[in-house]
Amino acid sequence: MASGDNLLVAAIDFGTTFSGYAFSFRHEYDLNRLNIYANTSWIAGGAGLVSWKTPTTLLLNPDKSFNSFGYQAEEEYIGLLDNNEEDKDRYYYFKRFKMLLHEKEKLDRNVTIADIGGKKMPALDVFYLSIGYLKDNLMHTLKNRNVGIHEDEIRFVLTIPAIWNEPAKQFMREAAIKAGILSKNLVLALEPEAASLYCKTIPVDRMDTGNPEETSIIPFQEGMSYMVLDLGGGTVDVTVHQVTGEDTLREIYRASGGAWGGTKVDEAFQNLLKNVINEDCFKTFCQENRPDLLDLEREFELRKRTVVDSAAKPVVLKVPVALPSTYEDLTGKSRDDAIKESVHDGKIKFKRDKMHIDADLFCKCFSECTESIKTHVKTILQKPEIEGHLDAIIMVGGFSESGIIVKSVRDAFPDMRVIVPQDAGLAVVKGAVLYGHCPTAISSRLCKLSYGVAVRAVFKPDIHPENQKSEVDGKFYCNNVFGKFVAAGDEAKIGEPVKRHFGITSPNAPVILDIYASSKKNPVMVTEEGCFNIGSITVRSPESGWNADSQIEVDMDFGGTEFTVSARDLNDRTTSFSATFDFLERMRGEEPSE
Repeated sequence: MASGDNLLVAAIDFGTTFSGYAFSFRHEYDLNRLNIYANTSWIAGGAGLVSWKTPTTLLLNPDKSFNSFGYQAEEEYIGLLDNNEEDKDRYYYFKRFKMLLHEKEKLDRNVTIADIGGKKMPALDVFYLSIGYLKDNLMHTLKNRNVGIHEDEIRFVLTIPAIWNEPAKQFMREAAIKAGILSKNLVLALEPEAASLYCKTIPVDRMDTGNPEETSIIPFQEGMSYMVLDLGGGTVDVTVHQVTGEDTLREIYRASGGAWGGTKVDEAFQNLLKNVINEDCFKTFCQENRPDLLDLEREFELRKRTVVDSAAKPVVLKVPVALPSTYEDLTGKSRDDAIKESVHDGKIKFKRDKMHIDADLFCKCFSECTESIKTHVKTILQKPEIEGHLDAIIMVGGFSESGIIVKSVRDAFPDMRVIVPQDAGLAVVKGAVLYGHCPTAISSRLCKLSYGVAVRAVFKPDIHPENQKSEVDGKFYCNNVFGKFVAAGDEAKIGEPVKRHFGITSPNAPVILDIYASSKKNPVMVTEEGCFNIGSITVRSPESGWNADSQIEVDMDFGGTEFTVSARDLNDRTTSFSATFDFLERMRGEEPSE
């Protein structure tokens, strides 16, 4: 498996909750693919946490220039609040903003994002400043290691959720380019695919099956099929792969998932607190005690990962004094009154600066996530192409470090081998490094949707609607017919593009093809329900204009992480034209939910 021309591959794992990076040198990869270095120098000063990731948190100065990122941004922001700086409200503080790209129904380059105080900024700036910090931190790390490598000698890999659509992928690419990464050196990697590559590569003795009596694990042999659950802060991504060779995998069920990540548990915990001290008091606490809120969030993050199940002792969390005192100040009642009057009476106790929560109640904060994950996995396992053919379920990602989540999956599927790598939180970023060395390791993917363009076809009364009928030179045609490139569920192989021919309508204008998608396998019309426009292909004309008899051959590759397109003169294949997809500027309509 050739590793390419770049001297180093660096992967940036840009997460909803936490972000980090890892890298490996080409010569070391050729000797041992697992010689991958992850940055482990992130330190949360106040909490004393040391991690290979740092929070996806950005602080900007009042003039919108970069101030800090990650733990440093959190500490700087707390300092502004503690010192009661007069202009503290003029700073911009963003956290957990990645999911904007998934939640936005219509994504364009001008979309804005609000900071914690409601001040808005272009989302593209927020993303590129964050990616730029991670890139610069990487370069600083390499410099400290006396590595004489220039940025243009590095292949950068940026991780993205598998459930993202094409506009979201393009948005991330443009943000990375604005951050200074060369487009030709940039690769996007789907997070569960990257994790899949890593799990296939690591030794089997570094995996935990949950069965202490099981001393051996089936290695990833050719023909083996397995599911990867990538549990992150914002999303849970699911892929199913089959080993097709020593170095390659193929997708046997299209990537899927949902917004069931760790932040849903955080929301459930906050709702629990609101049920105790009421929503207004909790809102006041959050607004007036932001440093304390940050400490509470960090404390809960630690407990999320250490509690295993409801059979444990009560979960003890250190809570800021300001939390119950806010309730007492606003209501004139005691903290004990708050518990007695809530639906959780008898299951929560305040003792000094600690909150004791019944383990079963604490575990209920995970219920929405665990039920969504189990239901989705069960649905996939029942698919005809999957049923009875899966050898293992592999759980990766930071959220898979939660014992509650792992136990719920193992209990739900007792007959299935459920494996958790020892370094599950590193699986995505290290796998992204492996992917960067060989992006063809995923040999094929299944198309999520059907893709095509609007074309004019011979009118067929039994198929086409009358309102799209037109007459040309005595012949009847139908407008807006779905000219299909690929169908939903089709296997798209890397390097095997779909070819289509198009004529020239204007001698000097670019050829613009609107791209449509549908969840149906065989849509008839681009105007029918469930069909939507996702963007366009633009083929730019040569400076001298098109020839009178020009016909364009357009090659579209749907097998990669991102769609790619190229174009050439059908009559003179040595002549190529500039061709690009654009899923942001011309996007219309909404993508249907799964």
